[in-house]
Amino acid sequence: NQFYKGRQADGSLIERNLADVNLTEEDGTTPILDADGNQLVEKGLKTKWIEQTKETANNLLSKWDWQVVRKSEKNTAIDSNVATYRDAIRTKCDSIETAINNCSNLTQFMTLFDAPVDSNGNPTGDPAPIYDFPDEI
Repeated sequence: NQFYKGRQADGSLIERNLADVNLTEEDGTTPILDADGNQLVEKGLKTKWIEQTKETANNLLSKWDWQVVRKSEKNTAIDSNVATYRDAIRTKCDSIETAINNCSNLTQFMTLFDAPVDSNGNPTGDPAPIYDFPDEI
């Protein structure tokens, strides 16, 4: 699953790392290097989800890139609703990234995936914070 990478011998879950981890040989000190001599790194959950968040933002922005290109080539104005939407995507991407970086443990990180509920525990229909991008235009 996305938060755990297996079980200990006693059955307890093994948490995935939030931070990136430098890979080492079994002795724990000798770095594992790639063909170019660079330290291999296992990406942590924070890095993976920041990358995913930026990819989502990029995909949402790319639908309207043609207006930016048109502006550059023909000096035609970008529709104001498109400019506002693109700004909102970038702002939300930054805020999700900040929320990810502010997590100091897996429990906090996992709450980013919890969809909001009302006082009775019923889903509000709003997306979980990690997916809370502006509605598409």
